[in-house]
Amino acid sequence: MIENIRDLARKWLESKEVDAIFGLKEQDGGVAPYLFTGRVNGISELGKLTTSTQYRRLCYTCRPSKDNILSLMQRREPNMKIGIVARGCEERALVELAKRGQIDLEKIKIMGIACSQEEAKECKCERPYPNNLVIGERVEGVSGDENINALLSKSLPERLAFWRHELSKCIKCYGCRDACPMCFCKDCKMEQKIFTETGSLPPEIPMFLFIRFYHISERCIGCGECEKACPVDIPLLTIFRQLRRDMKDLFDYEAGIAVEQESPLLTTLDESPMRKEVTSGV
Repeated sequence: MIENIRDLARKWLESKEVDAIFGLKEQDGGVAPYLFTGRVNGISELGKLTTSTQYRRLCYTCRPSKDNILSLMQRREPNMKIGIVARGCEERALVELAKRGQIDLEKIKIMGIACSQEEAKECKCERPYPNNLVIGERVEGVSGDENINALLSKSLPERLAFWRHELSKCIKCYGCRDACPMCFCKDCKMEQKIFTETGSLPPEIPMFLFIRFYHISERCIGCGECEKACPVDIPLLTIFRQLRRDMKDLFDYEAGIAVEQESPLLTTLDESPMRKEVTSGV
């Protein structure tokens, strides 16, 4: 499949359908996001283009600037047409970023890549394919989650005890926030003293994490970057998968499906309309 991706990327560049390809590059034994423009010193770059995996994905948010990479590129080169090699979760991230005024999808051409059944099972992905599927075949997602089912079979006091234990492990490293492609607010609520005291760990039931659960509940795209970034192994995907299901059941809403689909939660924690804040760079 990788050769098909490289061939299509080369075709897009040669035909001027796009000015550059944003994807992952293999180099010196590592993999990192890279903007491919075709050739450097007469040598094709595309031979090093690779695809994302469970542990290697495109990153859309930069820290500490709190800007996503694509937004920075589009501000610097507003007329550039960018092709993006994206799996299902990465396409959902693009949709959510565009919905919130962070990027311009009109200047982006998505090369949608399907995940295999094995990859879907490994990530427990419910939707392992992009809407704009270009390469690969659509496979069924994982509908059940044994962690969620086990929790729901417990009583409310037992669930509370479980989350008390898990969340008490938090060391306030901000890894979950920094890894999340949907965390781009300039004024992060998780840094405000009203929710978490500077210089101390979160309280027993950390409002620090509850704030993020609320703030991301309707824009979580299920990529799992938060859980992979957590150094103390808090099962963050378990709660976010349940929140995604609650959004579907309560509001018939699924993040990352369509730019036109309005979020059921259109306010921030300050009760200000999200759309107004987005225009001011929040």
